[in-house]
Amino acid sequence: MAALVKLAPFAPDVASVDASVSSVATNVTPRADGYGPVLSPLPISLPLPADCRGGVQVNSPAFGFPIYFAATQTKLYKFNGGTSGWDDVSKPGTVYSVPPGDYWSFALYGSRLVAVCLGTRAQAIDVDSGRVFADLGGMPPRARHCGVVGEFLVLAGLASDPNAVQWSDLGNIDSWPLGLSNGREGDIQPFPDGGAVTGFAGGEFGIVFQERTIRRMVFVPGSAEVFDFDVYEENRGAVAPWSLAKVGAKVFFLDRDGFYVFAGGGSTAIGAERVNRFFAERVDPNAVASVVAIRDVTGPRVMFAYRSRSAPTTDRTLLDEVLLYDWLLDRWSFLKLPIRFGLVAATPATSIDSIPGSLDDPGQISLDDPSYAGGAPAFGLVTADNRLALLKGPALEAILETPDAMIARPDRAFVRGLRLDTDADDWRVAIGVRETLRAADPVRFKPETAPTVERFAPCRASARYHRVRARIPAGTAWSYVTGVEPDATPEGRR
Repeated sequence: MAALVKLAPFAPDVASVDASVSSVATNVTPRADGYGPVLSPLPISLPLPADCRGGVQVNSPAFGFPIYFAATQTKLYKFNGGTSGWDDVSKPGTVYSVPPGDYWSFALYGSRLVAVCLGTRAQAIDVDSGRVFADLGGMPPRARHCGVVGEFLVLAGLASDPNAVQWSDLGNIDSWPLGLSNGREGDIQPFPDGGAVTGFAGGEFGIVFQERTIRRMVFVPGSAEVFDFDVYEENRGAVAPWSLAKVGAKVFFLDRDGFYVFAGGGSTAIGAERVNRFFAERVDPNAVASVVAIRDVTGPRVMFAYRSRSAPTTDRTLLDEVLLYDWLLDRWSFLKLPIRFGLVAATPATSIDSIPGSLDDPGQISLDDPSYAGGAPAFGLVTADNRLALLKGPALEAILETPDAMIARPDRAFVRGLRLDTDADDWRVAIGVRETLRAADPVRFKPETAPTVERFAPCRASARYHRVRARIPAGTAWSYVTGVEPDATPEGRR
């Protein structure tokens, strides 16, 4: 029996020349000992009337339960938990306009949700008592991004000046003065260098991403400038306006040469020599600006959804592939998961009318169980058919490959069978063979086989190098897969 062949980290950029990494890890999430499953989207809503162009989940300040808002090119909607449909909460008599490839941006200020896009005036609604959106007061500029810094609402990527940010008066988002006057502190800051503002992250201080510069925005009470803008990093910025995901003090983003995380005053490459070239070869070059970063609140992960070169040309808003990054393990994986948008989410409250079966059925959860109130963190997305969904369904089909292994080094090896180290009841494997690691000698895979009652999948493969492709069918219940155990002997020996 040969030693276990581990399932290596996903690094397709160098997998052909580095036997310690793998080129295939599809529909899985990294674990310290291997990989785990990715659950399929479980829809909780009816479809939106048109393609989704942004969304957000907020918790009701008054009642505490999650509330969902979603947007299309022309309308803003609120999820109705009673009907599972979407109520039109657009400003009456208004048809919004989102530029092609763009999305709406949202920010919660107290109980007021602000929504902005370049094609219309900034909108606001009280999430507890408001029935429809209305124009934000004070005539703020049209903007691509919005965020909150302290008690200021900040707009970035302005239609009137793409190289500037503008902020409201202190504590009053309906007041937008230009320059200090009568005790008001709203103003605008254009940047003479660094290019257009392509992203913004709020919090205790703001982080402004330009095409070629990253700046920090710090409130200075009593100063003539209100905010101090320090250059954190030059020749580094965000190429895709929606590729920013803030997780605590970290901001993940996509630049011209790949994926980065900004933290502690500087950026660190997270995709170099692992997935940057893979991404560049697969992404639609005309849709790089539409890459969307999604924070996974269920674990230390960020997902980058993008439109691939093979996406249907008739559906320009579909993001059909995802790169998943676990920042705690510093490992990647790849998902075939067509979506429209992604968002931080929570499980919705459960209506009594939607509880299956009878309340008297054995095993039925008590009505005072907190799970009925919703609010548990979940990964949310809008599916290709424009339904709000949570990743709570059966596992997606997982496909993994081991690196090329020289099982009987330095001799050839004969492999009779394979066992996948996993708790999955159902799996398949195909063994690949090659004599050298040269590009001119590609891996040749034999037919896929299933395990016997002894949990070994039979095969007959004689070669110097072996590679295993493993597949766990969709819907199979499992939690881990760590490697492949080959039943092999050195060639010619018994």
